[in-house]
Amino acid sequence: MELRRAVTGLLLLLLLGAPAQGSLWPDQHPMEELLAMRISGTLQEIFTNAIAAYNLSVFISTAYKEMARDRVKLVQRVLDCSLPRREPALPVVLASRLSDKMSSHVLIQLLFVQCPEEAIAIASDLKRNGLYVIVWLTTLPESKQGPVMSRMFQYFLHERYNINVAILVPSLHVVRAYNVRPYTPTSCTSLEPVEIELKDVTLRKLFPQRLKDLYGCPLSAIVWDIPPYMTVHWKRSKLAEQLEGLDGLLLQIVAAKMNFTLRLVRNEPESLIGGSSYLNGTFTGAYKMLRERRANFTIGCAACTPERSVYLSATGPYSQMAYVMVMRPRSGYSIYEVMLFPFNGYAWLLLAFLSSIHWLLGSHWRLPSPALAGWMFWIFVIRASYEASVFNFIHNSPGKPLPRTFEEMLGAGFHFITDHATYRMTQKLPAFEGRTHITPGQPVDVFDALLKDHRRTAAFTSRAFLAQHLTRHRNERHRLVILAEKMLDNMLCVYFPSGSYFAWEFNEILFNMRSFGLFQHHSQRLDWGSMPYTSDSFGRSANRGSSVSTESAVQGRAESMGFVLAAFNCLLAAHGVALAVFGMELLSRRRPSWRRLAWLMERL
Repeated sequence: MELRRAVTGLLLLLLLGAPAQGSLWPDQHPMEELLAMRISGTLQEIFTNAIAAYNLSVFISTAYKEMARDRVKLVQRVLDCSLPRREPALPVVLASRLSDKMSSHVLIQLLFVQCPEEAIAIASDLKRNGLYVIVWLTTLPESKQGPVMSRMFQYFLHERYNINVAILVPSLHVVRAYNVRPYTPTSCTSLEPVEIELKDVTLRKLFPQRLKDLYGCPLSAIVWDIPPYMTVHWKRSKLAEQLEGLDGLLLQIVAAKMNFTLRLVRNEPESLIGGSSYLNGTFTGAYKMLRERRANFTIGCAACTPERSVYLSATGPYSQMAYVMVMRPRSGYSIYEVMLFPFNGYAWLLLAFLSSIHWLLGSHWRLPSPALAGWMFWIFVIRASYEASVFNFIHNSPGKPLPRTFEEMLGAGFHFITDHATYRMTQKLPAFEGRTHITPGQPVDVFDALLKDHRRTAAFTSRAFLAQHLTRHRNERHRLVILAEKMLDNMLCVYFPSGSYFAWEFNEILFNMRSFGLFQHHSQRLDWGSMPYTSDSFGRSANRGSSVSTESAVQGRAESMGFVLAAFNCLLAAHGVALAVFGMELLSRRRPSWRRLAWLMERL
């Protein structure tokens, strides 16, 4: 108080004859007027250069009205001088609380406080993390201001996960600004205030990037096995040897880029792949652990979903997954089906009808030579067509037709299998209800279950999981077929606890990596060239030619012997019919009661 009185007396002597005294508010103290001008000048520069220049909006809390009367007038004087009255340069929300609807449109929060408790109370009512500018109206000497500011930084860093906080400490001579740098070469949890230069202030100067280099500080990541995205070898000591897979490599690159030490955390339960999430806030697995702030982030084929984005912070999509239906090709045509293939049922009936007419006419009348010549020529055409069709059929080795759309699969009575992690995607499609069975194990294990299932079954999975399976089992390429109709696409994100300041930094690095095509480069580790055919191209000669060329000599000889065996069976069947007719004729002659049969045999 004595210091304030001394300064007040000095200012009064200097301002006695000054014309600026006429601009004072009623009951406005000259010292407070000077302080108001200092604060308003700094805020006006921030509003113009750091906020309006980027077309941002600002929320100004009116909680200052609970202060003492002189402080309320001081803040009102500051706002009156710093905010333009005509054609405002920026949108301003002046209220005691910020509604949820407006919070998504307002990025800057301006608070006037006297102590850390007031800043914490005001910020607790703001659900969304933004860029905080806190004007701290304090009478403490500069030597005692540091610990108090550290208390405010501690709340925002540890409770709100917000690093973008700038504290303005005004005085009669100058307005100083401070922020915090939690990661330094000597500390990973530093709360010491760091002064900011306010000359020619910009948004980047006010809220500088402080997470480019974490100086080897540890960050914890929740990981689990989900090849080909993540494979964790927990027993290995070196981090470079612990992680494999697409996301494992991605995580190591980000760790090297930001210079942090990675600490791997097991999922709970450990066998769970990821976890479930619902719009009511019920989470399991890794996402529940993030809500409880037991780790810094999680990565590993984590799908971008609305329910997770409500309660957690996330990067933008860094990769895309295509979900497809995979089924087994239908069994090939039997030898007897191949023999009947050239003509359909109506053609065989026509051939039988014409042969019967020829036999009836020839048994009663002698056909003229032109008719016999025409009959012989017609038989030659039919035989040549038959042989050419059988040869073409054997050469192309077509398969039985498969469904080409999801609707055709449903109409054909298919059932579906999938893994536990992918099953969550089926809940978005009502057609899967009551038709889907969950197989145990990893997503890549669903193909082994598909090949063992002899029913009409298809696997709902991702192309990446299929490529991983075929990378290990290339000989199974022609045992699987992909449905021609693509089911749906999904995006992958990295998740953080709600409001985490790491989300912005990770997102920028992932965006740059995606822009430079690093994800596509890393994905070439999978054998995309061995992907199966789709159901609309399966069976065409152009696509099946490679399978015929790679067919082993043993299989080719077995197929040829199959035709010989089929011809021999047909010969035996013809002899069997001939013996049956001969036996019936013999019985009809020896038994008088079978006279009608004898009459029929004579006519035949």
